[in-house]
Amino acid sequence: MRSLLLIVCASLLAACQSVPQQRGFTAEQVAVLKAEGFVEDGPGWALSMPERLLFSTDESSVPAEQQARITDIASKLVSVGITTARVEGHTDSTGTAAYNLTLSNARAQAIAAPMQAGGMQFTPDQIIGRGEAVPMSSNDTEEGRQDNRRVVVIVTP
Repeated sequence: MRSLLLIVCASLLAACQSVPQQRGFTAEQVAVLKAEGFVEDGPGWALSMPERLLFSTDESSVPAEQQARITDIASKLVSVGITTARVEGHTDSTGTAAYNLTLSNARAQAIAAPMQAGGMQFTPDQIIGRGEAVPMSSNDTEEGRQDNRRVVVIVTP
């Protein structure tokens, strides 16, 4: 009888244990991220659309066809449970630091808007202008400056 009672108690205790929360993205989410041009970048995934979201000098507008593509990407992310992201705008070093910070924020907003139309939700601190502070290439060449005029979309589990 005592053995039976111990077995029952052990079974009940095992049933009460909580299942650890899943970390990371599911296989389905990873498949969608990869299909939409995201690449793994540390703990998160960054959109590298063709393969980045690039802007002309002193511009923050997004052409209608690119807006539609961004809305479509957001809809696909939402369909697999990825409902938010961090949107970071960047500039080259042309212009003043204050102006570049404002321009980079406008770029981030310009990408966040079609993502919101696709169902994603953002808090104000998830749409960030970085200005010229985080260049990905040297600002000494036109090609490098073009690389730096970008928006990066980062999703994390």
